Amino acid sequence: MNNKTIKIWPFKRILSHVLFWLFYVLFFGLFYGKYGHDYTLHLIETSCMLPFVMLATYTTIYAILPFYLKTRKTLVSVIMVVLLLLVITLGERIFIRYSNHLPLTSDTLFGLTSLYLMLETNFMVAVGFTVKFLKKWFEQQQEKHEMEKKHLQTELNALQAQLHPHFLFNTMNNLYALSIEKSSRTSEGIAKISDLLRSVLYECNDSEITLDKEVKLIENYIDLEKMRYNDRLQVQFNVEGPLDTVKIAPMMLFTFVENSFKHGSSIDSENPYIRINLKVKNEGIFFIAENSKPAHNSRGKVKNTGGIGLANVKKRLEILYEGRYKLVCTNKDFYYKVDLRIQKP
Repeated sequence: MNNKTIKIWPFKRILSHVLFWLFYVLFFGLFYGKYGHDYTLHLIETSCMLPFVMLATYTTIYAILPFYLKTRKTLVSVIMVVLLLLVITLGERIFIRYSNHLPLTSDTLFGLTSLYLMLETNFMVAVGFTVKFLKKWFEQQQEKHEMEKKHLQTELNALQAQLHPHFLFNTMNNLYALSIEKSSRTSEGIAKISDLLRSVLYECNDSEITLDKEVKLIENYIDLEKMRYNDRLQVQFNVEGPLDTVKIAPMMLFTFVENSFKHGSSIDSENPYIRINLKVKNEGIFFIAENSKPAHNSRGKVKNTGGIGLANVKKRLEILYEGRYKLVCTNKDFYYKVDLRIQKP
């Protein structure tokens, strides 16, 4: 809150209170004046009642209402309001009789006029109470919303913190596999891993990146994996639509691709395949990743359910794209398929 806002805020609050009580004086003064055929008299009389009504209203909204919100004692709060209204109405009636040099009797203090005064005071107290209660409710809802946002952000930060170690562990496994095979392309693999790590460490720290950066990361990872499988693995990666105009959380799609290699091709010693399709349309992002599974998986010897990375990305989807995404994972005997759709905001 800047200094200008601090200076304006008290003025606006005072003005709103002045207008509220001006409404009271004009409304009841003119209302009674119409039926009493004397507007001046009733405007003056209503103005004289103003301190009593203000006392009842401010006592209710600044004392009884906070007490109720803190304790939630409904019956006690109602009794306090009723007693307050009775005392204020009695005070108003005594003031009117005394200022007009009229005698004070039980009939004059508790007659029909007192009922009108109570209704009048009760009306303003109810209006003030409603306004203050709604204001408190909105403040509580806003505070609750801010706390939920902070909680979600904390959870999201924790999930993102898991990405880098998990990715580093998997890339080191790739490098280890190349070194065991004593592949002549080990040095090239190290260079690819270096590029991947550079992208992850320096380009994936933002909350969102353009989709072309995500695609570049996937392409580098596919090139690295191809070094391990050579021609034995069939990989298709099709991309359609403008990538530089759409943003996505970093490594969101990458995790599904990584899962296809780790839990698909790595356990399929026959003719593994991975098919990835990414489309960008006016409606949003459409992503499909499908990988083969070995035939003996149907006999229950191999499972393809993903690991930490897949659980992580599901939580991130729920936090970042709640109500805007649809994820369908199909786990069949011979293939595993992920179908993800993210709608534009």
